[in-house]
Amino acid sequence: MLPHRLHIRILMATTVAMLLGTLGLSFWTASSQSEQLHRVRLEQAMLLSSNLAEGCAHALAIEDYAALDLFLRNSINVPGLRKAVVLGASGQVLTVFRRTSDAAPAELVDETNGLRPPGTVQQTRQVTGMRLVIWQPVQAGGLLGWLQLTFSQDDILQLQQRIWRNGIVVAAGEVVIGIALVGLLLQRPMRSIGLLSRFARELPQRKGETIPVERSVVEVQDLGESLNYASTELRRIEQELRELNRTLEERVEAEVARSREKDALLLQQARFQTVGELLVNIAHHWRQPLNNIGALVQEHAWLLAQGELPPESALESSDRVMQQLRQLSRSIELFQLFCKPAEEGELLLPSQAVARAVAMVRDSYQQLGIQFEQQLEREQSVRGGMQDLVQCLLNLFANARDAILAQGEPKGRIVAVISMPSDTVVQITVSDNGGGIPPSLLDSLFDPYVTSKFRSQGVGLGLFVVRQIIEQRFHGRVAADNGPEGAVMTIELPVEQGGER
Repeated sequence: MLPHRLHIRILMATTVAMLLGTLGLSFWTASSQSEQLHRVRLEQAMLLSSNLAEGCAHALAIEDYAALDLFLRNSINVPGLRKAVVLGASGQVLTVFRRTSDAAPAELVDETNGLRPPGTVQQTRQVTGMRLVIWQPVQAGGLLGWLQLTFSQDDILQLQQRIWRNGIVVAAGEVVIGIALVGLLLQRPMRSIGLLSRFARELPQRKGETIPVERSVVEVQDLGESLNYASTELRRIEQELRELNRTLEERVEAEVARSREKDALLLQQARFQTVGELLVNIAHHWRQPLNNIGALVQEHAWLLAQGELPPESALESSDRVMQQLRQLSRSIELFQLFCKPAEEGELLLPSQAVARAVAMVRDSYQQLGIQFEQQLEREQSVRGGMQDLVQCLLNLFANARDAILAQGEPKGRIVAVISMPSDTVVQITVSDNGGGIPPSLLDSLFDPYVTSKFRSQGVGLGLFVVRQIIEQRFHGRVAADNGPEGAVMTIELPVEQGGER
């Protein structure tokens, strides 16, 4: 609840502390002096009552009531005594003197109201509010009567009030003097703190500068030296940043170039790996036609040597050899199309890429017991490179083949489905029955050099290359998950407006 400014808080705290201290001291002084005065007043009252009782005893003994009145009139002028009453032994009121203040004269009053003396012949006292009542027995060989003295303690109350009033005045004076002293003591430090605060706010514009430091207060001195140090450090750091910015662009360009070279090497390595697998597929694809051609050539050479080669048989065999050669030529064309540099930005249909990728590996996969299924639900042209998309599909097919073979599935199946979950995305889903992906690899499956195979079977670049191609060249995305029978790889490509099938 205090103000946020430090010097105001210090002034207020000092003021409250001094005020509470002075008032507490005044209360303690008033209480102690009042208690002491009460004790002194009681001792004086008891002594006075004993003395007055002795004076009244002679008048009561001879029943000289006129002398009794004269004695009380002269004796009641004691400070603080307001009333004196003499009672006989039987309790009847004999005389009553009263005065309203110490300066007022004593007056004889007619007071016949019944006063009941105490039941003991010992001196007793009663305190009622600011009144002290003393009952003193009057004795001279026996009980002659009672003397009642009433003392006022208003002077003690006035003394307390005077002490309180003086304490408040002293407290006010101390507060004023304390505020003035604290303000005087804080003037230089607060002025220095204000200068340091402005210097701190202007530090971005005044970096490198220093200001004089106030030496009278250690904390202010430490703050000033710290700000001066920060100013010089800011200038040094700014110079280092300028030098860093001057060379940063060159270093960024160098790092980008190295990163591109690295990506290009990875893509080239993956392309070489895919080409190697295609060569194996071509070898499988060519072996049977070449065997057939070789068998026909040998058969016709023997028939020709025996003179048993009819012309119609030679023509039929020639047609069969040409069919085999055309099949080999088509496989060479597919291989040439794949090896040709990709033309970025061309329009293509995903089904064409799937058909081309399947045609390249169908024969070799069939020899391993793996069948392909192709489903076209809906598609639309996308923009990218045909060879790039074929390479991605071949990598997915190869992973599915390896998973099926590792699982020992006798009837392997790879299903490629083309669909459009929305009007802006074409989706190619490649699923298999190879058992699925280990859950521990799902989050890092597309990172480089991550593989569930033995090192002799792969280095973990296939899916990394797939992600790079799909994201960078097709601006799409690729995801992996597990289906009921095996892995499900999904490629999503943004469509080119127009040309829906």
